[in-house]
Amino acid sequence: MESPPRAHDVLGFYGPDSMMWRINREAVLLGAGPTALLLQIAHPSVARGVAEHSDFEADPFRRLHGTINTTMALVFGDGRAAERAVRRLNGIHAGIRGDGYRALDPALLLWVQVTLIVTSVRAYERWVGRLSAAEKEQFWQEARSVGVRLGIPLSVSPADWPALLGYWDSMLAPGGPITVTDRARRLAPLILRPPLPFVPGLMVDLLALPGLALLPPRLRAEFGIEWGPGRDRLARLLGLAVRAWVAVVPARLRSLPQANAAWRRAARRRAR
Repeated sequence: MESPPRAHDVLGFYGPDSMMWRINREAVLLGAGPTALLLQIAHPSVARGVAEHSDFEADPFRRLHGTINTTMALVFGDGRAAERAVRRLNGIHAGIRGDGYRALDPALLLWVQVTLIVTSVRAYERWVGRLSAAEKEQFWQEARSVGVRLGIPLSVSPADWPALLGYWDSMLAPGGPITVTDRARRLAPLILRPPLPFVPGLMVDLLALPGLALLPPRLRAEFGIEWGPGRDRLARLLGLAVRAWVAVVPARLRSLPQANAAWRRAARRRAR
């Protein structure tokens, strides 16, 4: 029988030795966020749920801001914050159902989780540094364990990293479950160019380019995202610039505030 993990009072679900903290601390990985969201709504059922059962279209900035805050609390929060994030996510999903659709469907939750994990790994390796097979395995096992608390039984999730990649390939294969619908195409502009206060649209486009290079070409085409040799070269140049920046900036200065707060909390615990 599966034993769902409980968050530690100080370290939350993970801790300073986790790959979850090491990978997600990197602020540059936020640049891969739009790609993960596009992958999620490329599942027709996920797109349907967002379009019919959320306020994303009415207020995308507030929804994206709330999602980021909840994710940060889940990854870097102490026990109270992490458990609150789990309750919030499960509560939101529990209330979304109808006409055969259920947001708590483990198959849909798994796809959302896997898009975040695979996109994070590929963005990290492109912009920060290589990860060994053991590190990727640890990252997935950490996510898989906490996924039980979010409605994804271990019996449903791929057992290891190679199995996860097999699942990924099968979902994205031609004729597989992942195909961009009209609903998804309608939602995509709100992801590609969200209404960020005080940020020019052209700047948003440039910031998104390196991440969009991670999106499978078939899905870029289905979403109607213009992509040619010139745009591909620009995306790669911007990605190299990000990697160069990461190479010279100390980890503390390039980390998300929530990550730095988590490490300080862990250091105080060790010092007691």
